[in-house]
Amino acid sequence: MGFGNMPGYISEFSPVGDTSQEFIEIALPEGTDPSGYSIQIYDGSGNFLYSYPLGTPTNTMAGHDVYVVDSTTPGYSDGGNDPTGRLYPDDAVALVDGDGNVLQFLSYLGNTVTATNGDASGQTSTETGSPGAGESLQSDDGGSTYYVQSSPNSGSIPACYAPGTLIATPGGHKPVETLRAGDLVLTAEGHARPVRWVWSGDQPLEGAEPHQKPILIRAGTFGVNLPSRDLIVSGQHRIAVGSHGQLEDVFEMPCFVPAKALCTLPGIRFMNGKKSMKWHHFLCDDHSIALANGLASETLLLAPMVVGRMSKSQHAEISAALQRRVTALTCDHPALPCLTVGETRDRLKTVEIPGRTAIGNTCKSAAHRPH
Repeated sequence: MGFGNMPGYISEFSPVGDTSQEFIEIALPEGTDPSGYSIQIYDGSGNFLYSYPLGTPTNTMAGHDVYVVDSTTPGYSDGGNDPTGRLYPDDAVALVDGDGNVLQFLSYLGNTVTATNGDASGQTSTETGSPGAGESLQSDDGGSTYYVQSSPNSGSIPACYAPGTLIATPGGHKPVETLRAGDLVLTAEGHARPVRWVWSGDQPLEGAEPHQKPILIRAGTFGVNLPSRDLIVSGQHRIAVGSHGQLEDVFEMPCFVPAKALCTLPGIRFMNGKKSMKWHHFLCDDHSIALANGLASETLLLAPMVVGRMSKSQHAEISAALQRRVTALTCDHPALPCLTVGETRDRLKTVEIPGRTAIGNTCKSAAHRPH
């Protein structure tokens, strides 16, 4: 997945396979109201077929709110009845804004489509490439060009922990990089949960935008021993708030928020000097609240976009570890409600927190298919 400067565009899509394998990822500038935006599908003759709302953002990255239309989108899944899925080889996909303007009209597999009705009427699609099964088409330049991604976002860095992060276990604290499948970790509620799968990966940071850098949470930022020592996490890693002694006076209900949304608070900042990072994460049977350096945080969440980016080998590994087939239709439910970066910042604006800097100074950085 890549992000550019266009007002809104399809950042990645996988049109090959059944509806459990297909997805369309959309990037809108952070804070854009998605009301009225839609993904529209046209058949090879130019007929308008389906329209799907963007729903709620699944992530905020590189200054863009990210939305995913896939099998979890109401009306999209056909239950696997059609092996071709919603997107047929000669179809085209349009991204339409709230005023009915067509921002993009894309096709694939060597085909072009001229729409005969719908919002894209009279427009001819741009052919973007020819992905195979298990592949996607990705743009790293804001939707200007696309290339085939052989393992959809398998190189993406999920929300995770830096080496040396101490994870609470029944036998004491263990560095996250030493966890192995079968080890037990303690949840914030004191329950032991077995680790089912571990992940590690490298993230080059030279040339990365400031808001893509790791987040440092200083020891004691949220209170005594919260965290007990400096904690380094990726920007999208979720921190529990409104519970466990963490910002309970700010958030009335327990929820998860992206770490980078908290960078307006004293003691939390982007690590702009980092040139690269090694990341680690771990998966339990379900999404849980773990303790990282004493701070309530998260285990790996198998959200639809995360599952959609995994390679075939990772799908197989996790399915075997969990003893169930892992698809976008069988994703985990988050242990707490998850707020976006924008929602978190809006909440922080409503309260006075001593020592907080101004937000702008630190954080900008269906019917039968008629084929």
